[in-house]
Amino acid sequence: MTSTRALLDAIRAAPGDPGPQLVIADLLLEQGDPRGELIILDHGERAGRLTEPAAVERLLLLAAEYTFPCASEPDESLLPSTGPAGYHNSPCILHWNGLRYGIRYRPGSLLCMTGDGTVTRVDECPTFTATSGWTDAETFATLAVFSDAIRHGTPLGPMRFPHHPSPPPVYDGGARRVYRLPERFMIPRGLARDRYGLAARDYRRWNALCDRL
Repeated sequence: MTSTRALLDAIRAAPGDPGPQLVIADLLLEQGDPRGELIILDHGERAGRLTEPAAVERLLLLAAEYTFPCASEPDESLLPSTGPAGYHNSPCILHWNGLRYGIRYRPGSLLCMTGDGTVTRVDECPTFTATSGWTDAETFATLAVFSDAIRHGTPLGPMRFPHHPSPPPVYDGGARRVYRLPERFMIPRGLARDRYGLAARDYRRWNALCDRL
């Protein structure tokens, strides 16, 4: 335990040094934990050594299962917000880099309105429990998904939300899975629609690797 804690401290102190990360990977492999393989494949790809399609495919599957390894914890907080978040009330406003994003619910979809007048519709939205407005839990879950996408500059239209009519969505301690895997990857491999998902921070890299297959 002490040696593992020392390795984790070393990773946090020098996130660009792959040495401690690869030692952790070996320890995970000894325990039969596939995250060890994920770290090794991720390091190989970043170093430009992962060229075999089968290895790239394995990295994509593991990254969809666990997310790409992060040497330092990414920011998963909500963006600053103002305004109510009700069904037919004024939209809740998220603020990022001087821009405003108004989030409003319409039956069956969520709308995101930016300051330049652009409106993006998200169809894979939750089934909210109240008829007069969002509950606090529903508001948090919704704004969290939008915050991730806005922060990482990923598209809003194809975002997905967990479908839990009651209770509202509850996320685990890991990254929020904001996007489905593309059908061009799922269908040929017979993957279930809801088996995997992509965090916003992984979206661009994951899809760029998928395009290499």
